[in-house]
Amino acid sequence: MRKYYLVFLLLITLSGYCQKFDFFPKQNLWQTISLDPLAGQAYVQIAAVWEGSSPTDYINAGFSFGFQKSVFAWKISEKNAIDIGMEGGAITQFEWTMRDNYMQRNIMSSDFIIGMPIVWQMENLLLRLRIYHLSSHMGDDYIIRNNITSYYRNNNNYEQLDLTASYLINNFRFILGVGTVLTSSAPRKPLVFTSGMEYLTSLNKRESVQFCAGFYADSKQDNNYTPAINIGMGLKLGDTGRRGAKILFTYFNGPLPYSVYTGRLIQWLGAAVYINPF
Repeated sequence: MRKYYLVFLLLITLSGYCQKFDFFPKQNLWQTISLDPLAGQAYVQIAAVWEGSSPTDYINAGFSFGFQKSVFAWKISEKNAIDIGMEGGAITQFEWTMRDNYMQRNIMSSDFIIGMPIVWQMENLLLRLRIYHLSSHMGDDYIIRNNITSYYRNNNNYEQLDLTASYLINNFRFILGVGTVLTSSAPRKPLVFTSGMEYLTSLNKRESVQFCAGFYADSKQDNNYTPAINIGMGLKLGDTGRRGAKILFTYFNGPLPYSVYTGRLIQWLGAAVYINPF
């Protein structure tokens, strides 16, 4: 009889905890950092590009088909929760350029990223522990147009662990993080430091249109800590509680964040639309 009583108590206790569990919740605890070029999200971007201070002969068209989705969430209290999720993306760069007297649209590179974030919310502070894999690949068009006929070593293939903090104060969100490369296909210095800021303020009573501005920066030991900064300003469209879309004018300066040519110093100036479908 005592065994049945203990089992009954255990089931009651577990049922109480299960009420706090949620599988595939509608909202993610971690809000995607739109200006992070490697974030799991969907976007389209058109930009003029400079290599160093010299303008290039092409326009960059970048597309990312990505996502970030909480899979398992546990609400500990009203402002204290944990979730475990997945994120991924395919980031593709095209060049629009006039060559041989006609306009060409060539695939330059494709990068693939897959990761698992674990997020802990403590009131206005969120901590994200994430492990992810990234690999870069030349586009077929780029290989053919540039007569690449021999093996080109891909140094941008690695796994990284990072810890990022996000703190919300009124309309401001501040971001600070540190990461380390765990394994890579080529010798790679491990340390990575990140920072960022986002500002949102409503432009109408429904809060369906918001002014948005911010930046995201990283400094990698592998690039001798040369900073890469992405600055954006524009509008966020969508009712409160929905993911909506961001339309931003962007400026980037620093080591290229993706492709097999990662680390090359570039600048871009353009416009982008960001969406997180999940």
